[in-house]
Amino acid sequence: MWAEPKLCIRTKDPGLEKLPLVIDVEEVKDEDRLPIWRKICFAIGGAPYQMTNTVINFFLSIFLLEVAQIPPLYVSVIVFSGKAWDAITDPVIGILISRTNTRFGKLRPWILFSTPFGCATYFFMWYVPHVSDGGKLGYYFVFYCLFQGFLTCLHVPYTSMTMYITGSQKERDSATAYRMVSEAIGVLLASVVQGQLINKYRIAGDCKDVKATASPEQLENQEMSYIYGSAVMIGIYLFCSLTVFFGTREKQVGIVTDDNEDFCSGLKLVMGSKSYVRLSFAFLFISLAIAVVQGNLALFTTHAIHLGDYFSTFMVVLLATSILSIPIWQKILLRFGKKSTYAVGIILFIPTLLSQLYITDNIYVYYAILVLAGFSVAVSLLLPWSMLPDVLDEFMLETGQRKDAIFYSFYVFFNKLAAGLALGISQVVLAIGGYQTGECRQPESVGLALRLLIVPGPVIFCLAALIFLWMYPINEDRRKQIRSLIAEKKKKMSRQKKDDNSPPPPDEVFLKSASYDTIDEFSTEC
Repeated sequence: MWAEPKLCIRTKDPGLEKLPLVIDVEEVKDEDRLPIWRKICFAIGGAPYQMTNTVINFFLSIFLLEVAQIPPLYVSVIVFSGKAWDAITDPVIGILISRTNTRFGKLRPWILFSTPFGCATYFFMWYVPHVSDGGKLGYYFVFYCLFQGFLTCLHVPYTSMTMYITGSQKERDSATAYRMVSEAIGVLLASVVQGQLINKYRIAGDCKDVKATASPEQLENQEMSYIYGSAVMIGIYLFCSLTVFFGTREKQVGIVTDDNEDFCSGLKLVMGSKSYVRLSFAFLFISLAIAVVQGNLALFTTHAIHLGDYFSTFMVVLLATSILSIPIWQKILLRFGKKSTYAVGIILFIPTLLSQLYITDNIYVYYAILVLAGFSVAVSLLLPWSMLPDVLDEFMLETGQRKDAIFYSFYVFFNKLAAGLALGISQVVLAIGGYQTGECRQPESVGLALRLLIVPGPVIFCLAALIFLWMYPINEDRRKQIRSLIAEKKKKMSRQKKDDNSPPPPDEVFLKSASYDTIDEFSTEC
């Protein structure tokens, strides 16, 4: 299904006529080579986004329902409205970043100056104000939107920096691998710290020993556990942001940008790249499937299979498996390519979801299911961000320009949209299922609603992701071809500079001089 014939590209450049796709030779120059310590400093910067999102995906729902005691439909309004706000802020911030030029670079200042505001809004998002339900709705809506906006100010420039830290694709892939490990460790750390703090005081996980409704003292203890957890996350957030700011450098790698890009032009560019749109929708749907499971795991284990006491352990097993399986997936990736590996990971997630309809309170069987799910989650961490630089390189060859901040901003938006949709849909389903806010014991209809929430929807999302991935045109041969074309261009620019003893023309002029009709002009024979 995923095998495609080896192809050749035809261009009007006689020096590149019929360049074989299977060529994959890239000489990493000394100026493009990244020392390990710089890769580590860059990788650490990915942890804040993954940690805070993990806590939000796993715990925001139960925090608002059990501690803040907001009705499920109000939670849905908060999340859906917040994502509507993200639909505006993500691309706008991407365009503002593309216009930024300082002596510290284009991207790093955004990371540094947004961090204090992101930390402050994250803290207040876990505070319970003593107001009416309507007041809580407004309070959490404001701080949820503010935090997501400031998080975008950190994550969009950080992910865009992948294209600026070096001009070598091999070094970018290596730095991305370091980043994936750092993010996976951050996810596990967030789950362990927040999970252990919350599990100590969460009463809904063990309804046998408490009254049906939590007492004020119990609610206060639960609230403090979330505040302590947020304080730990803020400390790590600050450390990681400072590390990536002082430990990385933005290099001039011949990237051409348009500092006057407006929103409509940026949107047109995004929608004009078929590879980007198809990869983004595959990323959106698999992220949506995983987010639905993440956001309801605590409630599912509590009210559907009655194993709420083990929720923190379940998270550790799931995420530890994800981290340990990353090297395995990396080997599979090198052997079969990114696209095929991504497809295998998505397919593997489907039987894991289907099993949720039939699982009972057998803890050992559920451990086995979580291990299998961990392998799939690892793919969702590793592959989408590793595949995006290939799309950006293809876009540069087609247009002679780079719009990395804009492309990354929409990519971040798709990721956050998945989490928001998952939480919003979940709250609607819980309301329909008869969830009773503030009650420890829930009716049997809630357990059934959680089973039906986790199975049909996410399975459909996985199938949709597979369809978009099947349409995604950059297979392993084409990826190697793109790298070869870029390497050939760099060599020609270098030779011209040496022969003419003059600076090479800008990438935009030089790439357009190759007179590509399109990078899709293929021949099935070399």
